[in-house]
Amino acid sequence: MNNELQTGTPPACLRCGSALSAEYHFCPNCAQEWRPQSPSLGPTPEPVFDADTRIRHRSGEVYVVFTQYLFAMFVALILMILGARSYYDGKFPTYQYLILNEICAGLVTLWVAYRYRYIIRPFFNVAGLMTPAFIVGLLLLPVMIGFNWVYNEALGALMGDLQGALNAGADYIRSQSILHVVPTVLLMCLLPAITEEIACRAFMFTSLRKALSLKDAALWSSVLFATLHLSIYQFPVWFVFGLYLCWLTHRTKSVVPAIIIHCLYNYFMIFLIPAHHAVR
Repeated sequence: MNNELQTGTPPACLRCGSALSAEYHFCPNCAQEWRPQSPSLGPTPEPVFDADTRIRHRSGEVYVVFTQYLFAMFVALILMILGARSYYDGKFPTYQYLILNEICAGLVTLWVAYRYRYIIRPFFNVAGLMTPAFIVGLLLLPVMIGFNWVYNEALGALMGDLQGALNAGADYIRSQSILHVVPTVLLMCLLPAITEEIACRAFMFTSLRKALSLKDAALWSSVLFATLHLSIYQFPVWFVFGLYLCWLTHRTKSVVPAIIIHCLYNYFMIFLIPAHHAVR
């Protein structure tokens, strides 16, 4: 018997052409099956989308917040370019730009923390400092610093003359940081750790898990985290560091350990590691 189902009431059998009646479920002449289409029972299966489409459908606010951070960085850049003409004799003030950039990002984070407080608040309900994951995270911090050092050594060997220009900029940032220790610790070590962990781990990572698996959410949030640092050379380092902090946040159920380790990492990169290993 041909199991092909027909929709509606056909005027004739599609196989033999005999007249059909709705009271029969098959052609009396050749037994061709016919049924009117019945409404489906149960929920309609969800269409299969790619990761980007799922994020836009379920976690679209992640892209909105990501764009707002990029806009804040663009505003900081424009203000510094205008300020360079008036106050810095045309020279771009890299150190001052990094400070202003972190302040602008901090203002965006204040809005994000208020707007999405129902997502972020649970990550501050517990400290997570007495968990084995935090201890492991502290032990892994030297590994991350060593990875950064090895990566930059290899990058410097490949880049040649261009690395010298980057080193000069990093030397200037480090000299200014040593000259202004307190503002640097507060605005380039602690503030970025707080803003980036609230934005990228407590908010983005958590929101992406509504649309993706745990592994994919960590990958996507780490890509966004690395992109926000606006450095194509350091993208792999920040990406790996983002995965490390996603793991820590997931295991401790808190963003506090990630903030502490992120702050320590920034401090080591600025003050205790040679400048050419801390190109942002």
